[in-house]
Amino acid sequence: MDIRTLFEDRVRNSLISFGLDFSSRANVGAAVSGGADSIAMLTALVHVLPENITLKVITVNHNIREASETEGDALFVQDYCRKLGVQCARHDIPRGKVESLAEEKDSGTEDAARRLRYESFETFIRCSNLDFLCLAHNYNDQLETVLMRFLSGGDCSALSGIPPVRDKFVRPILSLTRAEVEEYLSVQGIAYRTDSTNFDTSYARNCIRSRIMPMLNKEVPGWQTAVGALSKKMREDSLALEDATDEALDRIAWSESEGEVSFDRYFFSILSDALRRRILYRAISAVGSDSRFPYSVVESVSRKSKNPSRWSEEAAGLTIFCRDARIFVQKQKKTATENGFFVIIEESGEYLAGDWKVKVAVQGNKTVLLAKRADVKASLVLDDLGFPFAFRSRQPGDKIRAADGSFKTVSKVFEDWKCAECKDEIPLVQELRSPGQHLVCVWGSALGFKDWIVRD
Repeated sequence: MDIRTLFEDRVRNSLISFGLDFSSRANVGAAVSGGADSIAMLTALVHVLPENITLKVITVNHNIREASETEGDALFVQDYCRKLGVQCARHDIPRGKVESLAEEKDSGTEDAARRLRYESFETFIRCSNLDFLCLAHNYNDQLETVLMRFLSGGDCSALSGIPPVRDKFVRPILSLTRAEVEEYLSVQGIAYRTDSTNFDTSYARNCIRSRIMPMLNKEVPGWQTAVGALSKKMREDSLALEDATDEALDRIAWSESEGEVSFDRYFFSILSDALRRRILYRAISAVGSDSRFPYSVVESVSRKSKNPSRWSEEAAGLTIFCRDARIFVQKQKKTATENGFFVIIEESGEYLAGDWKVKVAVQGNKTVLLAKRADVKASLVLDDLGFPFAFRSRQPGDKIRAADGSFKTVSKVFEDWKCAECKDEIPLVQELRSPGQHLVCVWGSALGFKDWIVRD
C-alpha cells in the first residue's frame, strides 16, 4: 500500500473512532499553522471527507516571531486553503500579548501562547458550530510529551500523554510519525513552512527533540515502543483512578461553590494516597487556579489531613485549611485593595485590615469584635458567626439579606443611610463557612450609623 493511501486510511479510521458519522451532515474544523503536520492533516481531511461534511480551517498568528515570518505563515495557510477550496478563518494575537500573559501568569512563552491559541480555538468551535476541531499532533509529539512530563515528575495522568480526544478536540494523525508525515507530503510535492523557533534548544521540547531523542535512538533500541506502551498503560490507569475519584466525592461530602471547595476531613484522610492527591488536584482546578500547584504542598496537605486540629497551607494563590472537621480549598483573599481593606479571621486574636485594628474573642456562641481606627472605637457582638469570617470593605455587587428574606444591595443601604463620603470605610462582616459565604453585618455603628445585622 502506498504512503498516501496508508496515511489517509488511518486518518479516516481515526475520525470514525472519534465518532464522526461519514454519512451524516457535520461540521469539522482543522487548526493549521503551516507546518508539515498541519498541512498533511489538512490535505488528508480534504481527500477523505465526503461532500456532506463541511470542513473549515483556523490559523492563529501568535506574533512572537519576526513579523515577516509570522505573517508569511498565515498567508501561506490562507493561500493553500484557497487552492483547496476550504474556508479559512485567521486570528491574529496582538503583538506583545503572549509575552504579557507569560509575565502575568509567571509562565513560559510556550504556555502563554498555548492558552491564547486555545481561547481562539474555543471561539472558533462555538462560532462555527463545529462537531470536531482537528489538531495536528503526531506520534513524535506524543513521545516528546511523555518524556518531558516524566523528566518533570508527572503522575499517571501526565504520563498518559496527549489524549486522542478531549471534548471537541481530536487528533487524527496522533498514531502517525513525523517521518510518515513528511513522506506523505513529499510524494505529492506539497510544500510547508518551518518555524524557526523549532531549532531553539532553550525550549524544553526542542531540547528533547534535537538532543535527547537522537541519543535514545542511538543508545536505547526500542525505546519508542516502550514509551508508547507506557503512555497507553498510564492512560488506562488514569481513567480507573478518575472513576474511583468520582465515587469518593460522595463519601467525603464534596461541596463546591465559586472560589471554594470543601470536604469532610476524616473520610478524606482514610482514602488511599493516590485518591487524596487526585481529589486535591481536582479541588485546586475547581477553584480556578491558573498556576502549577507545588507537589510538595499537596503531599503536606495529604499528611496533615490525618490531624483533626486547625492547620493551613498556602501556595500559588490558594489557601488550603482545616476548620470544623472540614478541609477548605480557597482562592487567597487580598488583605487590602487600593480603595479598601480585607482580612480573613480564622481564630481569636488581633488583626490589621487597612487602617483598622480588629480584636476578636469568642464567648460561648457569641463572637465579640472590637475595632479601632485613629480616634474611632467600636464594638459588635454577633451570634453563631464561627470561624473563618472576613472583615472587609464593600465590593461591587455586594448584597445582604433583609428581614423579609429578600436581598438588598449594600450600595442601596449606604444610599439610604446617606453615607456616600464614607461608604468605603464602613466595615462589612462576611461568613466564610457556608458555600454561599453571605454577608452577615454592615457595621454602620463603627462610623456613627446604624448596624444592619442578619439574624436567623
